[in-house]
Amino acid sequence: MENTAYVALSRAAMLERATDVTANNIANANTIGFRAAAPLFESLMVRGGMDGDLTSMAYSIETATVSDLSSGGVFRTGNPLDLALPGQGWLAYLTPEGQTALGRDGQLTLTDQGDLVNAGGDLVLDLGGAPITLPPDEASLTIAPDGTITGDDGAVLGQIGIFEQPGIAGWQHLRGSLLVPRDGIVTLMPALEPRLLQGHLEQSNVNPIEQMTLLISQQRAYERSMNMANISDDLRKQTLSRLGPNA
Repeated sequence: MENTAYVALSRAAMLERATDVTANNIANANTIGFRAAAPLFESLMVRGGMDGDLTSMAYSIETATVSDLSSGGVFRTGNPLDLALPGQGWLAYLTPEGQTALGRDGQLTLTDQGDLVNAGGDLVLDLGGAPITLPPDEASLTIAPDGTITGDDGAVLGQIGIFEQPGIAGWQHLRGSLLVPRDGIVTLMPALEPRLLQGHLEQSNVNPIEQMTLLISQQRAYERSMNMANISDDLRKQTLSRLGPNA
């Protein structure tokens, strides 16, 4: 295979990865608290090749996938267990697999055992990183902007943790709106100015029309790259055929 074909296939692999990320963004356009992602690529220069007229080639390699941290729209639900985070800040969860993750899914419920969980069944963590358990028969709950939970008699029942994470844009998507570090190690840092909004939810920050347009563009570019690789391979086969079986 000639160098032009290798370069074309490299670009096609890059576009396939970009298409997967964009498709996942579209699939989560209605996921509460979801953050759109985008892959980052750079050129890897390789000097010298199989073709005598090419002294260097540039291959595409993925360096990272980053999340867009801009806020989604906030809307009122009136549900006391629906929470939104205006501005910055993250909730922490413990997944069924034992992984600590951060996210902004504030669509919470209480299990029959009184565990506070998100829509995916992940345990919501308090300021100390422990799962929150509340009386399952509590008539009403009030959640203050700092995450403090009080019952109908005014007694403090717990505090939802609100955390900061400066490098979270480079974390990977686990599922839904959950983000985890690539090394799997999470250090919870309490937010200096926590702010929760009870009875509200935050929408995904995905722009569906923009992402659909991007997806179409990526798919067309992928097809062009594959066509280029196929044309290069066909030319090589034709050249070998003309040179004869001993070439």
